[in-house]
Amino acid sequence: MKNIINKIKEKDNLPAFILFFLISLGISLNIYLESSDEIWNFQNVYKMYNGFKIYKEINVIITPFFFWISEAIFHILGANLCIFRISHCIFMSILFLITYEMLKKLEISKTFSMLTVLMIILQQFFLLIRTSFNYNNTALLFFIIGTYCLINDKTRKNILIQSIITSLILLTKQNIGLYYLLGNILYLSISKNDIKNKIKEIFKYISIIFLVGMIFIIYLIIDHNLNNFLNYTLGGIFEFANENLIFDSSAIVLMIGIMIVNIGMSIFFIKKNFLLKEQKENIKILFIFSIMLSLVCYPIFNWTHIIIGTYLMIINVVYMVYLLFKDFKDGITKILKVVNGMIILAMIIFSCLNMYTWIKAITSDDYPYSWENPFFGGMLGKEEYEENEKIIKYIEENEKDVIVLSNRAALYMVPLKRNNGDFDLPFKGNFGINGVDGLIEKIDNMQNVQFLIYKNEDKSIYQESDRVKEHIKNTKSYVGEIEGFDIYE
Repeated sequence: MKNIINKIKEKDNLPAFILFFLISLGISLNIYLESSDEIWNFQNVYKMYNGFKIYKEINVIITPFFFWISEAIFHILGANLCIFRISHCIFMSILFLITYEMLKKLEISKTFSMLTVLMIILQQFFLLIRTSFNYNNTALLFFIIGTYCLINDKTRKNILIQSIITSLILLTKQNIGLYYLLGNILYLSISKNDIKNKIKEIFKYISIIFLVGMIFIIYLIIDHNLNNFLNYTLGGIFEFANENLIFDSSAIVLMIGIMIVNIGMSIFFIKKNFLLKEQKENIKILFIFSIMLSLVCYPIFNWTHIIIGTYLMIINVVYMVYLLFKDFKDGITKILKVVNGMIILAMIIFSCLNMYTWIKAITSDDYPYSWENPFFGGMLGKEEYEENEKIIKYIEENEKDVIVLSNRAALYMVPLKRNNGDFDLPFKGNFGINGVDGLIEKIDNMQNVQFLIYKNEDKSIYQESDRVKEHIKNTKSYVGEIEGFDIYE
């Protein structure tokens, strides 16, 4: 972290960091408060902030480092959506800065490096920024930092650094950490060292990761949370993969296109002799880790995952294209500077307009949330706010326990500071080893409970279990409705 701060302080990097932060800030803050990945992650962190234990009382299926970081930020700066989004802007700015620094380390000109980062930010209209603070983006940040460290220093002392970074990624999101680990093992395996030294380096690398893993497991045992951790992070893995497989055709076409170019150009450049040894080594690193990162897309092949999965592929392709045309860089540098200036100006204006809209909204007399409210900073229409408040009041005043069996549960449970465990995020693959059947069994054993099921199927998402909702409709009594929800008990 000290090295990252030092990089930010460098003369060329501090303005770049400020630029990336300003671009991110207006876009990230001016987002509507709705049921989405942002609010689901925020809900889990807010539960931890209020004393509920991850895995034991919260159905998180990801390793905990992102949630630990976010909870610590809440305790230091305050627990609301505004802080959550500003934290995201800082992390994204570091990601873009490290990417910029990596491109410069590859000896790509500053002008072309900046243009590349700006194009990455612009993908699908600022999608990485709009996805908000989450474990995928945090794991991507560590992944890029690790790849940068490998490009920056290819000596054996990098084994320790790579082990630590791999451990951080594993603790942030287990599958991305596994892909990074496999990338390092593959890279060490094809090094020019003799077999004995290769085995020695791989053993050292894995041993440090194993040590960190054992410390984490011991912590879970002491915390009486190991079984819960294994149940959620491993128990539902097959159900998640089988039940949540989706494809966005346009995103997949883009991914396949970039992958074909990445593989074809990498093989061509590595085989040819017109490159320097250092350049070939850089391509090997970027190629190996770009292929590993692409595995992140499975099983949810949507734009968000594919932009993350192709992140390093884009960098590798840009690097190889630059090597092909570097002799012409002087002729187009002035043009690219003008292009960069125009893009940056447009981005800053767009971000400032978003910031103006956001500030105007949260400072208006009818803005419903104060700083102490967890949803402070969120944009919400008057009609939606009133609907939410009616449901919150209904839940609060009900003599029975009310469970909102919907992806919208966080909108009501967060302000109430309540926790219904699996029911607050009723997604296939989020129920542990017993899966949907286990949740149905819990429902059958519950007493003095009401269930709210959202009637508008168009606003349900593919991850919700229709089996669970149908079971409630078939076994419970319908007693009324409220604000678009059917009530069963």
